[in-house]
Formats: sequence, C-alpha cells, structure tokens
Amino acid sequence: AVVSTQSAHYGRAGTGGLVSFGTVAEQMLYEIGDPQCYALPDVNCDFTGVRITEAGENCVEVRGAKGSMPSSFYKVSATYVDGYKATMMAPMIGPKAAQKGYLNAMSNIERCRRIFAKKGMADFTETNVECLGSGANQGRKLDESDAEEIVVWSAVRHSDKAAIQVWAKELAGASTGMAPGFTTMLGGRPKPTPILRFAPFLFPKDQVRIAVNDVPFASTNSEHCQVSPASPAEVTKEVVREGDESYRLEELAFLRSGDKGNSANLGVICRSPALYPILDAHLTSATVKTYLQHLGPNLQVTKYKLPGISGFNFVLESALGGGGVASLRSDPQGKAIGQIFSNFKVEGLKSLSEYM
Repeated sequence: AVVSTQSAHYGRAGTGGLVSFGTVAEQMLYEIGDPQCYALPDVNCDFTGVRITEAGENCVEVRGAKGSMPSSFYKVSATYVDGYKATMMAPMIGPKAAQKGYLNAMSNIERCRRIFAKKGMADFTETNVECLGSGANQGRKLDESDAEEIVVWSAVRHSDKAAIQVWAKELAGASTGMAPGFTTMLGGRPKPTPILRFAPFLFPKDQVRIAVNDVPFASTNSEHCQVSPASPAEVTKEVVREGDESYRLEELAFLRSGDKGNSANLGVICRSPALYPILDAHLTSATVKTYLQHLGPNLQVTKYKLPGISGFNFVLESALGGGGVASLRSDPQGKAIGQIFSNFKVEGLKSLSEYM
C-alpha cells in the first residue's frame, strides 16, 4: 500500500495543491501504454487492479499494483539529428482573420519554394500552418471559422539550415507588406534549430556488458519474463439508451493526456463507478479515432481498461506529427488532447445525479 498525503510542498493548506482521487488517478495514467505491462527496470507493473481511496483531506490510499518478472530487454531512448526547423507566430486581427492568416503564411511558403527552385535547393521536407483561435486543434475546418483575432502558427522543416534562413528572411517583408491585420512576428525573426528525432527501441539484456569502475557488473535479478504480459483484446459492448439526457465527457470523467515519441495517450477516469459500464460502451477505439481523426491520416487507437479505478487508457499511435521537438505542431506532446476530447458528447443517459 502507498499513502499519498500532504507534504511540505504539495497539498498543504494555502498552497493551492490538491491530492484527491482524481488528481492521483490522472497522474497514474499520465504517459503510459498498456497498463497491464508498464515496463520498469526491475519489474513489469500491472496497474489494472489498482484502487484509489480518499482517506481524508489531501490524503489518498493506493492499493493493488502488481509486479511480474522484468523484461529480458532494456528500454533504450535514442535520438538522432534529422534536419532543421523553425516556427513563426504572428497575430492576425480583423474579419476572416483565420482565412487571411492561413493564406498569408502559405503564400510565403510558396514564394520560398520558387526561390528554392531557382537556387537549385530542395523543397521543404514538411510544413504546417495552424490558425490558433479558429478551432484548428479541435478539427474544425478553416472556412467555418468566424474568428476575428487569431495567431498564425507557421512551421517548416528542411534538411538545409540555409533554406530555413531564406524562409525567415522572406517573413520579414511579409510582416509589413502583406495582408492587412498581420501585426508582428512574436519573438522576432525565426531561427533554425536542429531536429532531434526520438527513436526508442528494445535491446536484449544478455548482449550488454556492464562495468562499474572497470569491475564487471551483474544484476542480482537474473530471472526475466520472455513474453511480456498484455491486456486482452478489446470487446465492443452494446450502447444501451437509459434516458434522454446528454453530457460532455468532462462532466462524466477526468481526462489526462501526454506523449511518448510520436504517440500519445488519453486517460479517462469515470467520476463514479456507476458510469464505468456506460463509458465502456460509448468509448471504443473506433469512436475515439473518429473524434480525433484530425490528428493525422495514420492515427491508430488501442483501448485498455483499468477497472480498479473505473478508467480507460487509449494509446494514440502516429498522433503528434513526429512528436516532441520533431513535430511542427502547436501541441507537439499531446497535452491538449484530453481537453479536446472532453467535449465528446455521451447521449442517452439518465439524470447525472442518478449515477453519482
């Protein structure tokens, strides 16, 4: 058993901290994959049976975590340089701000492509233009936006640092001589930065020779699990209509999201155990993928269950445009995915008070 209680820094009266079922459950699901097999150096951890109970003010009791033999592989976090990128942000104000901002950014990219062609330089490896404030991160179409104040997010990637510098130089003229309402480039002219792409992999432990101060080191834990335990395959449940009410998911559950390379995870924890079978039926890998399809054409979703906390974990593969510093997106680590999905509508329910 683990008891989390108020400390000298967190959860203490007057600090604004909070230790509760919701905050601890969210943190347990933060940036994990299969909750039945979370690989740690000394153990494969199973969170599916964990139970979290509020034991007092800013105090919870956590029980039920299980461990099995560790994997026979080391987890290796490697990175490599994969070209350069730069990002420009600029406010656009006035009618049709999103549409004008997008055209402004794309026209500058197209101008640079013509310059590259004349100079014998390669095209951009990747470009991304978002109009923050238009609903772009929530999958809304650009032509549907009636926003009159947005921030243009324009990011480019290229194998040649000099090409990024050409793009940044051309932006300077655009900021003063293109569409009215384009105010200024936030932070000045963009500068190229190296892209460090994340490349994790597994490597057999028996092929690694370890020495500490030239003395060979052998782990005392010589038993390893050759086949990692895994959660069972998803079984889709029938959605049963219980009433005429509909609710945003945020009213029914806590949500938390984060990244692992180019993948993200979305943790959903029911606010009441009575909601668990209902959300189990409504929230499938298919419904989540459909709602978040704007995250990319290669998006794949896998659903995992954590019945001990009446929760679910959805792993979203190929969701972040490369992820981390390799991504050109405004949410490269998937931190906003949980908030975006909080608007998912669950229909056919009784009054909320009957579940709480």
